[in-house]
Amino acid sequence: MTDVDQYVRAATRENTRLSYRAAVEHFECRWGGFLPATADSVARYLADYAKTLSLNTLRQRLAGLAAWHLDQGFPDPTKAPHVKKVLKGIAELHPVVQKQAKPIQLDQLTQLVNSFDGFITTGSPKEALQSIRDKALLLIGFWRAFRSDELARLCVEHIQADSGKGMEIFTPQQR
Repeated sequence: MTDVDQYVRAATRENTRLSYRAAVEHFECRWGGFLPATADSVARYLADYAKTLSLNTLRQRLAGLAAWHLDQGFPDPTKAPHVKKVLKGIAELHPVVQKQAKPIQLDQLTQLVNSFDGFITTGSPKEALQSIRDKALLLIGFWRAFRSDELARLCVEHIQADSGKGMEIFTPQQR
């Protein structure tokens, strides 16, 4: 793999690549579409799945198809006005209320932090260290609004804390 290939690969998360690949496979294998696609075939694809797939899933599938076309050097049919109108019509006829997790309240956060403190004082040395780690991850995750995958990639080498100045955290991209 050349340096350019490595940088191009690093620009996109692995989960995104997998999602795009699944979108292309769905279009070709499940629906029977051909690539490169036309705007009309993409619009028919959207219409065929409008009642069974969520709007966000359809948008994700369009993103995968767009990426494939651009990566292969073809014009992107997903940006055609016809496709955009079909997607807008799907949104109008099949509205979906977004589900969103309720934010944690400060009193709940305090209870969680205090529960870790119990293990620190009464648990075995191993439990105490795990509790300190978990408490730190919880507070850093809350403080910076990290996603779970960002917290999972966090390493002590990526944290620089300076007394009186603050803390810097580097979150490397997923490989």
